[in-house]
Amino acid sequence: MVDIIEVSAIVTAAGVIVGVIYYIINLRNSIKARELETTRLVIADYISEQGLQRWATMMTMQWKDFEDFMKKYGRFNPEMFAKWASWFFAWEVFGVLLKHKIVRAEEMHDFGGYSAIQAWEKFKDIIQSFRDIAYGQDMFSNAEWFAQEMLKVKMKKDASYKAKMETYRKTLEKLGKHE
Repeated sequence: MVDIIEVSAIVTAAGVIVGVIYYIINLRNSIKARELETTRLVIADYISEQGLQRWATMMTMQWKDFEDFMKKYGRFNPEMFAKWASWFFAWEVFGVLLKHKIVRAEEMHDFGGYSAIQAWEKFKDIIQSFRDIAYGQDMFSNAEWFAQEMLKVKMKKDASYKAKMETYRKTLEKLGKHE
């Protein structure tokens, strides 16, 4: 025979199990909402009209060598410096968020993170010069990592992109890298 104490214990245990399940579901939803909100906040400027204008300006920059780059786009030309550096600082932040699993690579890619791929190809020698001359090998290392992660996602989504990247690299080389 089942007495009232046993029924009470079963009801209590069931209540605890339901409470734990509710807590887990609520926690998962909160984490997803936080990820989405963080991603939205991080990319707000990134996908704005001004952000896209900065990116277009950055991708049309031309230089002969590091010295020429510094004259045209270095800190002594704050307007042009801000156009390219703001993007690399944004990708640096994206890389940190991605490494700490605050955002997901696929989401960042889908929100335009793939733009880091070609930008890294174009600017990697300049960044390496900055690393060698003044700032150390960790300068924009998270931005570099972010670009590599975006390339991995891009290759999963579009295997033909590898050929496109090779064409882009050859075009940069033909143009003397940046002219």
